[in-house]
Amino acid sequence: MDKKKFLNSPNITDLIKTIVNKLCSEEVFKSDSKLLLKKYESSMKKINFILVDGLGSKNIENLDNILTQNQTDEIVSTFPSSTSVALGSVNLGSDPIENGLIGYYHFDKSENKLINTLNWRGSENYLQDKKFFSNQKTIWNILNEKNIVFNVIQPKDLINTSLSKHLYRGANQIGYESLDELGEIFTLSNILDNQFNFLYYPVIDVAAHVYGTNSEEWLIEVKKFSEFLSEITKSDEGRYTCLTADHGVINVDDENRHKIIYDDSVKIYGDQRSVYINGDMKKIKNIFKNIPGHFLEKQEIESLIGLPNDDERNNFFPEHVFLLDDGHIIFPNHLSANLRGYHGGLSPKEVAIPLIEIVS
Repeated sequence: MDKKKFLNSPNITDLIKTIVNKLCSEEVFKSDSKLLLKKYESSMKKINFILVDGLGSKNIENLDNILTQNQTDEIVSTFPSSTSVALGSVNLGSDPIENGLIGYYHFDKSENKLINTLNWRGSENYLQDKKFFSNQKTIWNILNEKNIVFNVIQPKDLINTSLSKHLYRGANQIGYESLDELGEIFTLSNILDNQFNFLYYPVIDVAAHVYGTNSEEWLIEVKKFSEFLSEITKSDEGRYTCLTADHGVINVDDENRHKIIYDDSVKIYGDQRSVYINGDMKKIKNIFKNIPGHFLEKQEIESLIGLPNDDERNNFFPEHVFLLDDGHIIFPNHLSANLRGYHGGLSPKEVAIPLIEIVS
């Protein structure tokens, strides 16, 4: 996607700020966004917000189901278009540079430590120990202060992860193991009566990674979820449901997966489509000389990620960024390239996400 169009489009952070403001009936978050919820009315006191991992608007545009039939707009994800980055923006109500979750892999310069921001393996207490992260207020803290009754619903195996403990501070979490169980949860009185329910659903993204978008397996998962959505939006009269995604997915052919060779003097982090790099530029250019893509200028980096205006942000902010061409990925020392679907870049398929609105 054109960088100017990306920067000028309403994004997922704008969306969650708008929803929180609607719930609280006041401007909790100041925003100059042009985002408009076309089906929402002020008389609607009950809201579902559903985040479907990997359900990009370009991925579903040729389907005919409850998702495409109720899409009212197209907005954009974060940069990079990565799950932990988007989840940070949604749960903290802030842009990635503000909350510090700026890539799939995080590099702490002061500790010379590379960290996976989904599982935080080997650094499980990092987010709690670093005051920069632990002092941030979540949207759940805000909703508690405003006496909004809500639940967070996500897979059981994610509830006690380091990322969930950070992002869902202040939230009551309900776990599920299957779509059938999820359907049962949405019949419970404490869900039906709530002012706000937040659902995170990652299954479609898993199918996209393993089998690719538009594969038979992916289409089956989209169909199952669409049927679930039809059921829950029939049974809860007067509720406004807003659905979007954290990112879309592109399919990558085997020949477009590029192994890069480098030593410890160069630090590679971020994502496989938007690569963050620290080190000597001459050496870096040699590493990437045969990789389809381009280095971003300093001004482009700061426009896409933001300005690192203090020591905390400078500690993880990249010196260089390499953006791969559409359909290509790199795999550095800490990652493999054995999947079919990928994301993290700036192509329309990755950053364009649907705004879907349903009124029961």
